[in-house]
Amino acid sequence: MGGRIPSIGDPVDAPNSIAETTLRPRPKHDYWPSPDDWRDEVFYSLIIDRFQPGADCVIVGDSRSGDSRHGGDLAGLAGRLEYLEELKVTTVLLSPVTVTAPGTYHGYAPVHLLEVDPHLGRLSDLVDLVARAHERGMRIILDLVVNHAGPIFEYADGNEWKKEGRRGVIARWNSFNPTELARAEHFTRRGVIEDWSSPEQAAFGDFPPNFRRFATERPETQRLLIHIACWWLKETDADGFRVDAIRHLDRGFLCNLANEVKRYAISLGKNNLLILGEHSTGNCFDIADDFRTGINSAYNYPEYRRQNWALHGSSPTGDLEDSFRIASHALGPALGNVVRFIDNHDVYRFLRVGEPEGLLRMALAFLMFSIGIPLVYYGTEQGFRQSTNRLEPESSAHRASPQNREDMFAEGQYKSESSAGDNFATMSGTFQWIRRLAEIRGRFVALRRGEQWVRWSDPEGPGLFAFSRIHGSQEVLVVLNSAATARQADINVDCRLVRPGDRLVDVLDLSCSVEAYRPEEGGSKVLVWVPAYGARAFTIT
Repeated sequence: MGGRIPSIGDPVDAPNSIAETTLRPRPKHDYWPSPDDWRDEVFYSLIIDRFQPGADCVIVGDSRSGDSRHGGDLAGLAGRLEYLEELKVTTVLLSPVTVTAPGTYHGYAPVHLLEVDPHLGRLSDLVDLVARAHERGMRIILDLVVNHAGPIFEYADGNEWKKEGRRGVIARWNSFNPTELARAEHFTRRGVIEDWSSPEQAAFGDFPPNFRRFATERPETQRLLIHIACWWLKETDADGFRVDAIRHLDRGFLCNLANEVKRYAISLGKNNLLILGEHSTGNCFDIADDFRTGINSAYNYPEYRRQNWALHGSSPTGDLEDSFRIASHALGPALGNVVRFIDNHDVYRFLRVGEPEGLLRMALAFLMFSIGIPLVYYGTEQGFRQSTNRLEPESSAHRASPQNREDMFAEGQYKSESSAGDNFATMSGTFQWIRRLAEIRGRFVALRRGEQWVRWSDPEGPGLFAFSRIHGSQEVLVVLNSAATARQADINVDCRLVRPGDRLVDVLDLSCSVEAYRPEEGGSKVLVWVPAYGARAFTIT
């Protein structure tokens, strides 16, 4: 598969300097309003290059390699919005769209911060994508990379970490825009991180192999980067930003970025702009601190790290209860605003080769019905798998990428057995399961905005995990089974909302219902049977 390769020079519609831009709203344009509550949304995350090529796709290098450009672009994605709408996702998170360094198909090595990468299309294609998504009632989130640029300069003394606070001397600049940022003082110039556990290197170092860190502690650097973020919002009418690598950003900058961009968004009529922070940490208190900067959402990495074994049936479901208790204590009400995931572009795909697909179905029910905002990673709805047995976190020695970034489209050459062929089938079992879960989540406010109460967990091994979501007078009891055999248990429900004799129906299987009874100790209980790797969601209908 191939197509026309456009010039990768500076396109005619791209400003090369901030001085050429304005933050005045687009004339005669009604900006799309924010949702009242982001907890009502279902997110879908994708790598543009791997999703769907358009008519003028750009392939660079060997398309059988996971590290080359495979041709996915904005026009191709726009043509697949109907597929996403049918899946019942409501918000699409894009990979970065700005011009990125050669060999970085993923977009995380920007070299022109005011330009759509010509491999993906033009600014007009991005504007069209956002407009077409809005017409379908969907939202678009842009990935904002403001921690670092790509390999835009070379050090005179090499990439090594500069000790004792020394700053490297720039021997040569490569192409970089906007021109106002192409100055040495806008970069920390401390060399490449060699020890990620060093707070100093994590705070000031370049990302390997040569991605240069912005000096986000400098007020003038902050001002320019915030202007750029606002400009993208104004130009595209997007609905929010994913902010990459916030652990490495200056804290004061993150506060200013979140609050000033949200303030500017209000002037456009977007009163609840999403600022989603990406912080790959195992500590919930780190995420709690992130919320204090003014961001209004964050990836739930700590719970992902703690829950992975239990969701694969490899540890007790009591681990899920412990994880919830830790997160609830650390985050309080903010737990409802975290983005929950079972896989994404930086970690292994949930399903490993050889695992039963039922595990995925059970984990997806956990994802969609637990407290927080659910995120589905592209290909998961088609059962993509990863050939690894690791449940431990990914590392430089055990990379998740690029194998977790396979081609969705039929003509793609970077495939495995699980991703072979056309992966836009809307009748596949996992696609239909996610669609059903999303429909039910949309129908019951308790599953979107309700508080969560753990009702049952197994301390000894895989088995049942039950929790209630309660909002007002509505309770939904979710019961999952991570074991390879059927399980049953007598499970508590709220006796103020469910009285003895009340019948609760499983909204995932309307042929299944249970009757509440009063145990000797008082209250209300239901006896629930769940098949292997099953999921049930009971409520009074």
